[in-house]
Amino acid sequence: MRRFYSIKDLAVESGVSYHMVYYYIRKNLMREVGTIGEDQRVFDGSSLERLKKILALREEGKGISEIEKILAEEE
Repeated sequence: MRRFYSIKDLAVESGVSYHMVYYYIRKNLMREVGTIGEDQRVFDGSSLERLKKILALREEGKGISEIEKILAEEE
């Protein structure tokens, strides 16, 4: 069964703030897989894994533009 996450769920699961997750969304490092209603974004397990990857790259000291390149190469 496929699990879906809200922004808040992603924040809780990854141990960062809601605002941090939203920041990565605004920087186009993460994209929702759908929406509920008009404004509730929905994410899936691959979104959570992507967020964890972003956080690991940030821990390594990588900047946003460098993370964008790394993620683009992996796609």
